[in-house]
Amino acid sequence: MQEAASLREFADKPLFVLTAGKGHPASWTREQTDASTLSSNSVHEIVDGATHTDLVIEEDYAAVTAQAIVAVVDSVRSDRPLKE
Repeated sequence: MQEAASLREFADKPLFVLTAGKGHPASWTREQTDASTLSSNSVHEIVDGATHTDLVIEEDYAAVTAQAIVAVVDSVRSDRPLKE
């Protein structure tokens, strides 16, 4: 946790930030938005209706998580930005 908090940039490495739409303080969304600025190649998506746990357990929300992972892998493999 301490190591992750010390990160200041990812340069242009792909970074996909998923934020659960409920179950956290309002400040968390701002912090997630800030985290997405660590890379010039980032996407920040808020998943309305999902809690953090839902992003892994509930099928519809977990599909969003899986799509984000695939997008990052595709970006790395193709050397193309996430934003395309």
